[in-house]
Amino acid sequence: MQKNNFFNNYSFLKVVLAVVLFTSCSKQNIKPADITYQDFTVELDKLAQKKAEVADLKNLKQGYGRFFDVWFSEIMDYSKYRGFSDEEITQVFGQWLQVNKPVFRILKSHYEKETNWRNDLNIQWGHLQTLLPETPTPQLVGYFSQFSNYNTFVDTTENGQLLLGYSKEMFLNDTFPLYQMLEVPSFYNRYNSPEQIPTMLIWNYLKSTFEPKHKIKNMLDQAVFDGKIWSVLMEISNGKNPFEMLGYSESEWAMLERDQGQMWRLYLEQKALYSNDFNVYRRFFVYGDKTFGPGIPPECPPMIGSFTGYKIVQRYMQEMDVSWQDLFNEYDSQKILRLSGYNPVK
Repeated sequence: MQKNNFFNNYSFLKVVLAVVLFTSCSKQNIKPADITYQDFTVELDKLAQKKAEVADLKNLKQGYGRFFDVWFSEIMDYSKYRGFSDEEITQVFGQWLQVNKPVFRILKSHYEKETNWRNDLNIQWGHLQTLLPETPTPQLVGYFSQFSNYNTFVDTTENGQLLLGYSKEMFLNDTFPLYQMLEVPSFYNRYNSPEQIPTMLIWNYLKSTFEPKHKIKNMLDQAVFDGKIWSVLMEISNGKNPFEMLGYSESEWAMLERDQGQMWRLYLEQKALYSNDFNVYRRFFVYGDKTFGPGIPPECPPMIGSFTGYKIVQRYMQEMDVSWQDLFNEYDSQKILRLSGYNPVK
């Protein structure tokens, strides 16, 4: 005899179909952004095939404007060459191009295969603009940082154009042999998939845009601010498993979900949650393979403070039914915690 419960009722099927149709329609109504893209590494590769001339540097500056100034100052360490003639600077630049010529070939081969991320970025950025309507459409540049661990940056041009950049050699997947030879930190393998380029760019954009207004003074402030960013990233993700874009394995994410109460007790026991001493709570937010410290299990995943903030923000939005813009305009983290009702040790 079949049990007469909701899951065996025809109405359940109708509800499922309605949810699927609603979700599909919602996704279709999100217009992807049309982000213009310049590949600076292609320009470098072209110049590496010949002798660099003074005119080449001038053309790069003219073609890339503000981006070239930032790149040449930070990556080429232009300050070392102050007082040098244009010819001398060009000579040094030409030598640098020849040294890095093999890497340009690797980048070309890699990104000829890895193309889906650009479509993902347009979709996710378009979704971001529906959540936060004041978000501008950026200009994107792919650059080369000589494995300096500078994976993305956000800047604004002289004309007010939002400029996003990503260091192409830092997204070559965890099988790229040079990472180990160059002593790139092992935890970086969490963030070097091309599929994570949209996440890293949007994460950096949200952080640089909203952090100055939040005036973070203690651990709770930091957790809630990170939680806002993580919530947005989860909302706009069109990946298979959203936690993967944040650099976690399925087992690590399950551990975070399971041990929320234990983490909360740890913050309270160590008097960290409301501490304004960054050294007291910084271990809960640093990038790495694990979270280290007194009372923390050795297998604990990194950035547990950010995860806690994510759970607080999720509960707050469920309880208060606020818009995403309202969420980012609310700077009182204690108010958000109180109204969320989040208490995993109940």
